[in-house]
Amino acid sequence: MLKLVDFHRCLSQNHQRQRLIGHDRTDPDTQRLLDQMNRGFEEEIVVHMGIRMFALARLCQPSDFEDLDAFAQRIEARDVPETFLRAWDDFLVRFGCRGPLEMELRSPRYGDSSKLLLRQMSFMAGIPAAEDPAHTHSRNIAQRKRAYVELRRRSNWLRRVQLRMAHGWIETYAGERDTPKHSIVVVVGLLRRKVLALGKTLHASGRLDAQEDVFHLTLAELERAETDPSFDPRPIAHEREHAFRRIETQVTEFPLLIDSRGRIQRPSPENGGRGALQGLGISPGVASGPIKVLRNPYEKDIQPGDVIVAYTTDPGWTPLFINAAAIILQIGGMMQHGGVVAREYGKPCVVGIEHALTRFPDGQIVEVNGNTGTIRELK
Repeated sequence: MLKLVDFHRCLSQNHQRQRLIGHDRTDPDTQRLLDQMNRGFEEEIVVHMGIRMFALARLCQPSDFEDLDAFAQRIEARDVPETFLRAWDDFLVRFGCRGPLEMELRSPRYGDSSKLLLRQMSFMAGIPAAEDPAHTHSRNIAQRKRAYVELRRRSNWLRRVQLRMAHGWIETYAGERDTPKHSIVVVVGLLRRKVLALGKTLHASGRLDAQEDVFHLTLAELERAETDPSFDPRPIAHEREHAFRRIETQVTEFPLLIDSRGRIQRPSPENGGRGALQGLGISPGVASGPIKVLRNPYEKDIQPGDVIVAYTTDPGWTPLFINAAAIILQIGGMMQHGGVVAREYGKPCVVGIEHALTRFPDGQIVEVNGNTGTIRELK
């Protein structure tokens, strides 16, 4: 995996890109080939999760999503077509442990709530089959392989050896970027089930006001509550929940950089030329559309052509990318989830825009240039 990280650094740094193939990186055609080499990663589990979710949504009728509660009840009663039911069950076996904000133990998973998965599928209901992310992903794979052949043709013998090694790392490791995290999420999901089961017992015995209050207790306190019937964890849970809510409302974002002494380092004022904001392009392409600011993946529906603005993203945001024209993130990088999925779905993405959640109003029309890393206000 270290070789894969080194390779991504190589592709993301201009002078090293030039060294990789011995050509001038400023040449637009060379840049295009390098961008194509940096996507089309096979077996990327999060990308395939989005593809499978889109395929699942295509098995539904648009009317199914008009009442998600009723649709969820039909699924739980197994009162849906067999073809859909098989695909639904297969998805939950593979991805039931995933979900928005999935690294937080308290966050629900697709396997916990049919409605949660259906809401994410509903974002895809109106997308035409021609925009299937599976098609884009397959095209990216084919383009990457052709780009490798063309870059080899343009390189001398030494550069061809280096390029062959780099391409070998891609073929072997690039698709495994999210596999370790998926394994962690599986374990977190199992722990969540255990903790919720204990929360249910404590709630039934009157020692918690709600089953989910169990997430405000430490593991030591949970162990004590399980073994000592006289221990009442409710005051502790109430105090921590109050503190958590206060922090949640007061801390809306973190600085881009804090040094080892705790000082906040601020970048120089963004200037991409002619009034544009300058960030870092992590997925190539140019697109424009109305801004849609989201603080979490549940907050708003994403309509086709919207430009998503978020602090950062995790795999629970994947379905929203399919409708989006482009993505703007305050925090992220080449190997971050948002960058990986944006490249595989062919969406321009720019990161490193400070105060992204407050500087853009919903509906503002912007141009996102993932090639240059600039954001330009159109109106």
